[in-house]
Amino acid sequence: MAERLRWGILGTGNIARKFAAQLPGSKRGELVAVGSRNEESAIAFANQYGGAPRSPYEGVLADAKVDAIYNSLPNSLHAEWTIRALEAGKHVLCEKPIASHADEAETMFQAAERTGRKLVEAFMSRSHPAVQRFIAMAHEGAIGDLRLIRSNFTFQRAADAKDVRYQRELAGGSIMDVGCYCVNFARAITGADPISATALAHLHETGVDEYAAGLLQFEDDIFCTFTSGMTTKSDLHTVVAGSEGYLRIDTPWFTDGTFTLVRGDQTETIQLDSATDYYAMEADAMADHVLDDAKPAISAADSLGNMRTLDQLRKSAGLDY
Repeated sequence: MAERLRWGILGTGNIARKFAAQLPGSKRGELVAVGSRNEESAIAFANQYGGAPRSPYEGVLADAKVDAIYNSLPNSLHAEWTIRALEAGKHVLCEKPIASHADEAETMFQAAERTGRKLVEAFMSRSHPAVQRFIAMAHEGAIGDLRLIRSNFTFQRAADAKDVRYQRELAGGSIMDVGCYCVNFARAITGADPISATALAHLHETGVDEYAAGLLQFEDDIFCTFTSGMTTKSDLHTVVAGSEGYLRIDTPWFTDGTFTLVRGDQTETIQLDSATDYYAMEADAMADHVLDDAKPAISAADSLGNMRTLDQLRKSAGLDY
């Protein structure tokens, strides 16, 4: 069995750069190729991070040295290029959200099953041991019966119609870009899909949601409220309240490994792993899944459940794309 996973990256945007920058810090991964529609972009990326530049994307899929693809393309291109990569014999780590809609995600996992390749959605925070322990403690009853979840993920950046996040045809918007993290985290904490999902959204002139607030209802009257935004400054905390206490993690999407458990008048600070190379952890988790058949960080059922919830949220908010 191979000891390392040889990666090819599709796309040269910001998220691809983060993945490539941290990949050398992984234990089981190496970059061998990068693809872009623009040859100059591929060359510049390769000069900075390594790997052979390929243009167009097909060059990466045809490279016999590539074992796995990191698909960092815009949301609307996830399904097409993931399926093409799977059919080319490559395993795929596809950026979140895994598709534009749940029906696309189902087709992608069907392709993975048909080709015998591995497909995993890339929520990098779910590979961090602190996030995994936080979720486990909620499951183990550390705060009693779960009741309320509050989760925020926003960032403040000038709106730009050229940004893929602001393009309807690329399935942009704040719910898809960062709200998906809150939804995924809440579903992981409850271990279930919501029985209802509603949202309110402020629309940008391009037609995508610029910022939004959502409500998820789970069985046993567990409620989650979340906010997402692309031009909005807020805290990035998630708090899980139960019948006997609460758990709080500051910025779970980029955690330093610290979170807090409060029960009565007792406060416990838990520190697991201060490593912040989330993308290296994610790459190693994928390597373990591919090379050792370890459990994936995000299962197919988890990804499909998340996409169905995102579909419901966008529909309730009047987002018809």
